[in-house]
Amino acid sequence: MLVYIEDIITRFGGRYFGSEQERGAQLHTAEILRKYCDKVDVEEFLSPLEAHFHSLKGFCITYVIVLGLMFISPLAAAIVGVINSFLFVGHFVTYRHWLDFLYKKKPSWNVIGDIEPTGEAKTTIIVAGHIDSVKEFKYWYRFKQNGAVMTIVASFSIVLLGVYAVLNAAISAPWIGYGWWLFAALTPLLIVLFDMHGEEVVHGASDNLTGVAVSVEMAKVFSQERLKNTRLRVISFGSEEACLRGAWAYAKAHKEQLLKEKAFLFNLDTIKDTEHLTIGTSEVNTLVFYKKEHIDLVEQAFIAENVPVKKLPLMVGASDGSAFHIQGLPAICVIAMDSGSLDPSYHTRLDTIDCINPEALEAMKRVSVRFIKDWDARNS
Repeated sequence: MLVYIEDIITRFGGRYFGSEQERGAQLHTAEILRKYCDKVDVEEFLSPLEAHFHSLKGFCITYVIVLGLMFISPLAAAIVGVINSFLFVGHFVTYRHWLDFLYKKKPSWNVIGDIEPTGEAKTTIIVAGHIDSVKEFKYWYRFKQNGAVMTIVASFSIVLLGVYAVLNAAISAPWIGYGWWLFAALTPLLIVLFDMHGEEVVHGASDNLTGVAVSVEMAKVFSQERLKNTRLRVISFGSEEACLRGAWAYAKAHKEQLLKEKAFLFNLDTIKDTEHLTIGTSEVNTLVFYKKEHIDLVEQAFIAENVPVKKLPLMVGASDGSAFHIQGLPAICVIAMDSGSLDPSYHTRLDTIDCINPEALEAMKRVSVRFIKDWDARNS
């Protein structure tokens, strides 16, 4: 698995979503999967890949406009402020793509490999990760945990300014005006959102070549030891860092067939540290809550392999599991990164192959094999 990760990084470096590097890495992964799978497809999709992060500049500029409007028309400030806060939460925070229509669509790619069972396929288990990486979150690299705190405070400021603007328009008491100074004082902090990214595209070794590597490993294992009544589908999603675009496009395009197949997504993301192996019970940003029955099934695989695991909400960002869940398709996500505080490698230049604990990959391989076999046994 480490060989695959090193090979992708050596050949393609960072793989910004929609780039030739991402495309090259996907085509290379497809060639590898053709050695093990009965069928491999490379599906191109079009999506407004820049809509998620580029929207931040507009939200920050509108924040400043709202502060100025309060001196001219408190009512207008309230209307604009509420709209800005509402769109920020819906489009950026919860990944609902509300402003996509404002941005040009660009191509990205998913790679899908199927291994058919020896008997009738009664269900499909999808093991997946994403191959793209992101431009460095430069303030997270410079300031570490403090950079993450700055980002959270700036985000809450945008949301709360809309609430304050309404109160300012509705209440005439002198004390209400003091809030303006607080939000004005927080304005410089918006730089962490307005100018979030550096120029360097990170290697994305742990996030998320690890997830793709384990998924490819499942193709190797089950090409030799085929399942009885479960189709194994291995997917390398594209453009996850652009707001889950690859998983979203795949789920939307194939939803009817996935429901017919009784498909389940076993999503792997950032398999980095053994001590932080975690089953996501929910994803806070996207307001997704995974089903307890699926959480319990994954936990049973960890227990059977004697691998310690946590069960926690995933607090930062979102995974491709959310894209499936939002569209009514069953999914779960497993990570192996500290979800309680900012990992220094997360979305920074430190996300190199050296930060991956090989034991985490091996443990995740064993658990994945166990989970897939147990799933097949229950459906045979």
